[in-house]
Amino acid sequence: METWATHRSRAQVLRDRYPFAGEVLGCYLALLDVWDSVGELDLSRAASDVVPRVVAATQAAGPEVLAKALAEIEDPAAVLASYLSGAELAPVELYLARASLYPLLARSTDAVGSPEGGHCPRCGGLPQVSVRGESGEALVSGGRSLVCSRCGHQWSFSSSACPSCGETTGAKRTVYAEQHDGPVVDRSGSASTFPHLRIDACATCQRYLIDVDLGRDPRAVPAVDELAALPLALYANDQGLTKITPNLMGL
Repeated sequence: METWATHRSRAQVLRDRYPFAGEVLGCYLALLDVWDSVGELDLSRAASDVVPRVVAATQAAGPEVLAKALAEIEDPAAVLASYLSGAELAPVELYLARASLYPLLARSTDAVGSPEGGHCPRCGGLPQVSVRGESGEALVSGGRSLVCSRCGHQWSFSSSACPSCGETTGAKRTVYAEQHDGPVVDRSGSASTFPHLRIDACATCQRYLIDVDLGRDPRAVPAVDELAALPLALYANDQGLTKITPNLMGL
């Protein structure tokens, strides 16, 4: 079963480090409190038991526009069912479904989708973030894996292939990466803003993921660090790129 202590401590660190991401991470911390309270609920009770808690947490800590929009959703159960079936949802509905179902899907071992290509082999969800492991050698990244946006499962994936279209022939490119020697030690020890993050995009389909290099910052929690990378998402958009799937906060 997924636990959230590591996510919480990392979100608190990044909220102090990156003031521009304070509201996003504050809302995420409020959701972590909800996820901790879910216990052994099953998916059938998500609409009645989890949704009200998500709405309350968002109203308390999230953006006012988002909180107001959530209150206007008339049939949360239908929204959750649509999400599980793979239907397209409006951004606010997608937020509600992901925030309500993620803690349940994270601990589930039942398949709720059909994995293919760069999709999660456990639930069929799209990848949220790319991760490089520690290689043990300076200036050399470790193997690559992807983290699922629906259930948080992490699986190995080719470093040369695009998770969106599968292209392998020279399509993958690093659009943005900060130069920094050695690992990130603390806030004052690095002149770079995101020395452990980069934008990896596909020249064929113009889709991208944020890539987290654990060799540069072993304390990074990929799903949390990706939430804090607001400037990188804005830069990628300016380059005409589209994230494979928006993160929990719709960015």
